[in-house]
Amino acid sequence: MKKLFLLGVIATCQVQAQSLPPALFLPELVLPREVVGTSTSPVALPTAAPKAPISALRYTYEGVSKSLSQYQSEAKVRAMLVIKDGKIVYEYNQFPYTKTSLHQSWSMAKQVLSALVGIAIEEGTIRSVNDRMDAYEPALAVNGFAGVTFKQALQMSSGVAYSEEADRFKLFLDTITDYYTLGSSGQSLREKTTDASLTPAYAPGSKYQYASINSQAISMALEKAVGMPYQRYLELKLWKPMRTANSAKVLVDRGGDAFTFCCLYATTRSYAMFGLLYAQEGRLHGRQIVPSDWVRRSTTFAGDTTNWHAVPVNGNKLGLYGFGYHWWTLEGERGDFSALGVFGQAIHVLPKQNTVIVRISGDFDTPGAHIEENVVMGRALADYLD
Repeated sequence: MKKLFLLGVIATCQVQAQSLPPALFLPELVLPREVVGTSTSPVALPTAAPKAPISALRYTYEGVSKSLSQYQSEAKVRAMLVIKDGKIVYEYNQFPYTKTSLHQSWSMAKQVLSALVGIAIEEGTIRSVNDRMDAYEPALAVNGFAGVTFKQALQMSSGVAYSEEADRFKLFLDTITDYYTLGSSGQSLREKTTDASLTPAYAPGSKYQYASINSQAISMALEKAVGMPYQRYLELKLWKPMRTANSAKVLVDRGGDAFTFCCLYATTRSYAMFGLLYAQEGRLHGRQIVPSDWVRRSTTFAGDTTNWHAVPVNGNKLGLYGFGYHWWTLEGERGDFSALGVFGQAIHVLPKQNTVIVRISGDFDTPGAHIEENVVMGRALADYLD
């Protein structure tokens, strides 16, 4: 009877999930999360008055002059935080959100994963970004990930057959089913990543194709290389060294494996500190946390076309975006780059202007979730603050 009840619950959850609007798709309500602890000696970012009132900012997008409040309304901004020269100059939290609210990262977690790979390479637990991932985790040799390097997976050019929207949604459903049936149905994250259906669709490194499953493969290899679960490595090598005041959480499956393509839950101040770390070439609080060369190669075009892929025009109509080592590189002379998550999550980093802009949104209705307008607005805001 208990098994029949569980199966009934799962069937109901699957039907509901498939019909749920995005705003109500909250995996943290049905899967556990593990805490990522922070330093015992946290550093609070100082605050300062901006050069001019940020509320007075205006920018032009597609020929239309807009105010910041108009942008926040149209992009359904829940929280926004701006750092200039290492100081918080603007902080906005729409009720009921506060500065201590933990916000779902969605795919901004991929940029955090990239930082950890760079740290592991610097420490020598991963020898090179050009190493095959299956040399560290042999389980990845059973499908299309066989022979794929860290670099190819980081650049979203692994070549595995994957339909991002459909397969990512099924990944959630299968891991939820696995959790509630204690493994008698569904699949764990590890099983999803090593599934034989992930066959090669094209030669690794030959083509950009966004596929979140790449991030899970990267973290599997990373865990074997460093000898600990992803969430502990994140805590030890990034969260505690950043000395952010707030702990975070990571969504996990039944076996305790972390979702690394998404599902980090952190405050806007923590996301901003992560952005500041990258704005300062991997250095924060007087300590080199992420290798500066890794930051550069991950986030810039840097005159080396082997370090990034152009993103197809569909959904990138201004041609702004490229894709580096799991970071979104931005065209132009500014040298800025961005972490992005679906539904309007972004950390826009402008190193030359020492500015970081965090935006958390519930932008469920707009194709692209204002990602290009966010760049235009962010660049205008950085200029306004100079």
